[in-house]
Amino acid sequence: MVDSILKEKLSVVDQDVVRYIKTALECEDFDSFEHFFFELGPILQSYDSKKSAEEISEVTKLIWKERQDSDESNGYLPFDDDLQGMTKSDLRPQKLLQPVTIAAEFEKSALKDSSSIFLNCQLDKTLRVDRKRLEKAEAKLKSKQERREAIAAGLTLSAPKKTYEPATASTTQQVNRKDANNDSTKVRDIKLENFDISFGDRVLLSGADMTLVFGRRYGLCGRNGYGKSTLLRMISSRQLIIPKHVTILHVEQEVIGDDTTVIDSLLQTNEVRYKLVKRERELSAHKGEMSEKELKELADVHAKLQDVDADSEPARASSILFGLGFTQSMQQRATREYSGGWRMRIALARALFAEPDLLLLDEPTNMLDFKANLWLREYLTTKWESTLLVVSHDREFLNSVPTDILHLHSHRLDSYKGHYDIFVRAKAEKMRNQIREYEAQQQLRQHTQEFIDRFRYNAKRAPLVQSKIKMLEKLPVIKPIEKESPVVFKFPEPSVISGTLFQLDDVSFKYSPDGPYILKNVNISASLDSRICVVGDNGSGKTTLLRIITGENEPTSGEKRGKSSAILGYFSQHHVDQLPMDLNPVQCLAKRFPGKPLEVYRASLGKFGISGDLALQSIETLSGGQKSRVAFASMIMLNPHMLILDEPTNHLDVESIEALADALLKFQGTVVLVSHDEQFIKSVCKELWHVEDGQVTCLKEGFDQYVALVKAALEKMH
Repeated sequence: MVDSILKEKLSVVDQDVVRYIKTALECEDFDSFEHFFFELGPILQSYDSKKSAEEISEVTKLIWKERQDSDESNGYLPFDDDLQGMTKSDLRPQKLLQPVTIAAEFEKSALKDSSSIFLNCQLDKTLRVDRKRLEKAEAKLKSKQERREAIAAGLTLSAPKKTYEPATASTTQQVNRKDANNDSTKVRDIKLENFDISFGDRVLLSGADMTLVFGRRYGLCGRNGYGKSTLLRMISSRQLIIPKHVTILHVEQEVIGDDTTVIDSLLQTNEVRYKLVKRERELSAHKGEMSEKELKELADVHAKLQDVDADSEPARASSILFGLGFTQSMQQRATREYSGGWRMRIALARALFAEPDLLLLDEPTNMLDFKANLWLREYLTTKWESTLLVVSHDREFLNSVPTDILHLHSHRLDSYKGHYDIFVRAKAEKMRNQIREYEAQQQLRQHTQEFIDRFRYNAKRAPLVQSKIKMLEKLPVIKPIEKESPVVFKFPEPSVISGTLFQLDDVSFKYSPDGPYILKNVNISASLDSRICVVGDNGSGKTTLLRIITGENEPTSGEKRGKSSAILGYFSQHHVDQLPMDLNPVQCLAKRFPGKPLEVYRASLGKFGISGDLALQSIETLSGGQKSRVAFASMIMLNPHMLILDEPTNHLDVESIEALADALLKFQGTVVLVSHDEQFIKSVCKELWHVEDGQVTCLKEGFDQYVALVKAALEKMH
């Protein structure tokens, strides 16, 4: 083999060199050893300068012999059998006695020699298709082709909209209708091929393929605004064709609050059991006056309830709710009594209880505290048996739950086996290999082109030049590797200030005079270099504490002190939700901070990656992560000394969270934040304040101590 000859005879030959030489040998058409040596000798000499010309010649002869033996074993002959005895001069171009019109022969029997059974017959020239349907199909194909050509050229089909117009998502897909409608096999694997997805005039996916194998758990990753949530909606709405027998649930909206208890809202998802239980209650209501027919029906209902294991369902529903933070008393309350965040938990619990064939989760950890987050990880990895497709920014969640990662980038989907950290390493290795392959081919093209340019007008070298031109034409085109631009956030440097920025002395707080205390006897303080994370269960008082620090809530008792000159920047999901959807980001900042030059608004947005045309799109069209970036840009307009951040990582992609952590580490002011993202907290924070039962305690051992407390609490639940 060529590989072994190169490795044995030359001391400095790596795999890239071997690949380059093998590619050159496969693409070239050498007519003599001299031609072969002329091309290969200089390359070998350049990689092992210690070898003499004679030694290089010997190595080249060995490779030439190996190549000749390989050609003969593959049935290669320099001339066809019919041309034996002819010389190369006999094969030079000859003048034809008369012109040959291929079309004339074609018309005699159109496609007669085709191997296709559909084409192996005389064509009927009569048009047998519906002209309107044909024109419609052609227009659709033309539109699809234009969209793909625009992607290849790095363009959009039209300029971004500057005014508020609700955008809608659309999709096209290549599908075998027979397979899509055939439920006979009841296979629950999902295979989507060659589909496109657009949002308004923006192309999100083009010619994408995706396979979801039943029982595997997929993490969907990609930058903010690339179309992850849109893809989930296209699947759940079945705008992408999915077999009808595959059940799908998408946890996207909170449940509607009514008088139904929380646990009953779960039990109702099992329609068979729910109808049987309802009928049992109706029949049992007048048990003493039941007819023989009704008694028989009641017995049938009891038998069917046993068949569906109805008695165990309430316990299973209660267990799921308990894991997501609902105590026994909370499970008996009406759903209308809960806020949006808790209703989202109910929606998640209903989906887990219903056990669809495909469960779609979009940022499920946004609504969960750390304890519920840990419980959900364990539940999905140990008890979930159906297919899962989840979008999440939580790196620890992505390392615990998925068996596969789907990476959405460059308008396509790439699949990787393993959890998130394995995906990161595999993606980096794949990128390195693609770069090496591209550079090797570029080197081959350059070397060949130099030969062509050098001997283009040399009559003796004309056949060699032509063979090299043909070789270049046959080489597959390897496009330059598309690298995603790094995500960079930047907070402005605050003005110089010293001392303690705020201090709470024996502060207690309750929302009404007759209500319970949310916080009791809190004693905390922060200086300019403080990096503090507030942790605790949902509803423990973390956000209330932040509002006391910002001044939104005044202490019921105790004293709050601080620097009057200190400027605070406050970020919360409420601020994201309150962004004016009909304005673009530049207009939003101009409305909130009027009278400044346009460049100031642009610069503030640019610090968080909202630049170019993106800054002129209506906020309604932005993804959740992009809206958060606009809120960050608004927060820094006053150049704050202290950043108060309530769940800042919600809706951000993993790369953006890493950029946010890096920016906060470089920020020269105070940082106080609430977060449940383990990696983010460990990266940014030096102190942990644990809020529990109205008390605020500093955890001296940091986040590891908090994890131990949460795991101990989960053990008690079991």
